[in-house]
Order: sequence, then C-alpha cells, then structure tokens
Amino acid sequence: MNDKKNSIIGIAVVIAVIAAGYLFKWGNGAQVEGAYMLGYIGPLTGDVAILGEEASKSIQLAVDEANASGGINGRQIKLVVEDDQYDTAKAISAYEKMVTIDGVDTIIMSTYGGVMALAERAQRDNVLIVDSLDCDQALANLPENIFCIAKETNDLADVIADYAKEQGYKNIGILHSTVDNFMQSVSDEFVVRIGNAASVQVESYKPGTTDFKTSLLKFKDKDAIVFLGYDEIGIAIKEAKNLNIGKNYLTIPTVATTPSIQAAAGKAIDGIHFSFYAPIEGNQVAVKFHNDFKAKYGRTPFVFVASDQAYDSAKVLITEVLPKVTASTKKGQLNQKITAMKNVENFKGVTGNLTMKEDGRVSGILVRLFRLENMMPVFVGK
Repeated sequence: MNDKKNSIIGIAVVIAVIAAGYLFKWGNGAQVEGAYMLGYIGPLTGDVAILGEEASKSIQLAVDEANASGGINGRQIKLVVEDDQYDTAKAISAYEKMVTIDGVDTIIMSTYGGVMALAERAQRDNVLIVDSLDCDQALANLPENIFCIAKETNDLADVIADYAKEQGYKNIGILHSTVDNFMQSVSDEFVVRIGNAASVQVESYKPGTTDFKTSLLKFKDKDAIVFLGYDEIGIAIKEAKNLNIGKNYLTIPTVATTPSIQAAAGKAIDGIHFSFYAPIEGNQVAVKFHNDFKAKYGRTPFVFVASDQAYDSAKVLITEVLPKVTASTKKGQLNQKITAMKNVENFKGVTGNLTMKEDGRVSGILVRLFRLENMMPVFVGK
C-alpha cells in the first residue's frame, strides 16, 4: 500500500514539475525563458554582399545594445543570420531553415524578391517580416504581416527624374539589371515621373554581363544615362565614359556608394548625381549610431541606406514591438506584433522620425539629391 501511495505521489510530483516548467515557459501567455530569436536574411556573399554586411552588422549592434541593458523583458536576444546572395530561391531556403530549425518568427530581410515570394507563406507560418531596404506599393499590397522600414522606391526615382527635368535633359537612356524586380521598378517610376518632359529609352542587362557596348551605343546621343544595377553596373559606367557616351550620369544610392561598384567604375563614376538617403544634419541618434558602429567594427558604414535602415528596423522591433508580445499562441503573437508595428509613431531613429502607415510602409525617411565627389556623397539638392 505504501509503495502504491509513494508511486502515486511520485507521479504527481513529475506531473507538477512538468506543469511548472510549462508555466515557466509560457507564463501569462508569454514565453519567458530562453532567448528571443530574431532573424536576418540578406546577401552576405555575391555581387551585392555589401548590403547584407552593412545590415547584419547594424542589426547585431542593436541586439548587443539591448542585451547589455537586460534584453527584452529580462530575456536576451539571439540574432540568426542567413546568406541568400540576393537570390529569391536562396532567400526561400534560408527562410525554411530559419523558421523550421531555428524557430525564428520575426525576420528582417533585404532581398526584395524574397520578401515578395515569402509573404503569404510567412503569414501562414505566423511570421512577421520587415523589409529594411525597400518600400513601395507592391510591398504594401502584401499580407499585413509584411512591413517595410526603408526609403520609398518611388522617391529614389522621383528625385533624379525631377533633377533631369530641372536640367532640361530631353533624351535620356536607362540601363537596368534584371536580377530582381527592384531595379525595374525604379526604371518604371522614373519614366512615369519624367512624363512628356523627355524621351526615354530603356535597355536591360542580365546578371553577370561584362560587355555593355551594344546597349551603350544605343545611348550615343543621350543627354543623360540612368544606371540601375549591382556590381556589373560599375563596368557599364566605366565603359560609357571610355566610349564618351552620355553627357550626364544619374543613379541611386546602392550604385553610387557601393565600394565594389566604385572600384569597377573608377574615376568614371565621380561626379554622378544620385538620389540618396542620408541622416539629417544634427540628428544625434544618427551621430551616436555611426560612432558606435565605428567603435565596434573599426569604420563607419559604407552604405547608409543599408546600415541605417536595418538598425532602425531592429530598434523598432526590439523596443516597440517584441516587448508587447504576451499571447500564448503563434497566431496571437503575430497579431500583437502587427498591432504594435502599426502603432509605431514618431519613433526617433537614425533615418528620421518614423511613423508606420496602416498599409505597412513607414514615413519619415527623406530622400534628397547628392553628387559623388572624390567618391564621397555631397548634398547638392533640396
């Protein structure tokens, strides 16, 4: 009888321990043990590796700052990073590993095509995705679990199109990469913005192209050429200059400020006008971030448009969103994240005072006109 009684007591103790462990894990509907898992998917190798390097370093800095201050609700944050080489198929594979193996359900991404391809699946998986590089209407049309904390794609095109109109350019050529939809969308918006003010001829090139002569000769009499692409575009800029094609060159920040493109183009890229996000002078949040980045990595960021937006994305998630997650189910947690993201208002970030729109796009990031002088961006516009 005593043996039976002791067995019953022993079983009860085991059940109590298991229950206590479960409650410790999910106390008040929120997971309170273990680390918060935050993911980043972007290019760490390949033609646009600089974008992913800048972003991942910036996100890690935000994570380290938070962990040094106690983490989120007493829990540390673990950053899981995956390289997709800015390739949609690889982004999907990276997502699969991150979600099913690492257990990540909040992800920052830099690969436009990957975000587009994963949106509906992420919604089914109760995963929140933040695009920290691009923001446009196409992203706004995705399910409500997709947000973007980045400059507007249209703004990048509009700034240089407006400059072209002000300068009176009447014949313009556009050369853009087909590696993703992003460069195509910038090209399309430029054409719309320029309207009837100029005649625009558009040519595209495939990834890996090293000889642009055929396309460039079609621009022989153009007042200006808009270069939109990744590492190969530096070769195209140099070749255009050598062929004396195009009187003026226009582009966007990922072309003008990427070291590998600058190296490929050489002196030919100096003097190019481009739309560019850059911190507003006197923004102390930006000053501190760039100083902290330099202290940790031995240099300031090369590509602000990648580093600053990724840092702000991480800070918004860490300070404004994840601390408010208390639900016991993945679906409930996602709903709380979505609500918290939509409630972000006047967040003082590196990129500006950020407010999230109802459609998942952020406002408050200013894009202005710059000129590359001695390989450094110099503000020349309004």
